Amino acid sequence: MLTPRTPLNALRRLAALPLLMLLLLGSAETLGQSMNSLHGRLSPMPVTAATVKTITGQGEVRAILNGNTLNVSGHFEGMSSPATMAHIHMGPKAIPGPVILRLDVTSGSSGSISGTLTLTPEQIEALHAESLYVQIHSEGNPEGELRGWLTH
Repeated sequence: MLTPRTPLNALRRLAALPLLMLLLLGSAETLGQSMNSLHGRLSPMPVTAATVKTITGQGEVRAILNGNTLNVSGHFEGMSSPATMAHIHMGPKAIPGPVILRLDVTSGSSGSISGTLTLTPEQIEALHAESLYVQIHSEGNPEGELRGWLTH
């Protein structure tokens, strides 16, 4: 059934317009936030053939990019020996890359990692291309025991 065109119906349509705009803007903001929220699964990643049988463990890492500031936090467990250091490296998946940033890590075969880092434009581009990864080094595997790429 068609409703007659009255000033009241026109006013209702105009009143609905700001609500529609608010919903659209909220959806765009949520999409932008999801592009700046990343995660990674930390898993054993042998650096050399000699370490294939000696690395163990697992973990997760989360990262949030706000402007050029990256906040990283995560946890790990079951490593073959105590963690000694953790870094963010730059390199595409399955290809080792150079260390670009150091993270804080608890010493133990289980623990946590964290850090707040300022990224360069090149590093932000690599982050969005999913070419940054977290690596945890240990006493028994100083070249690295767990690794995980930051993905959207």
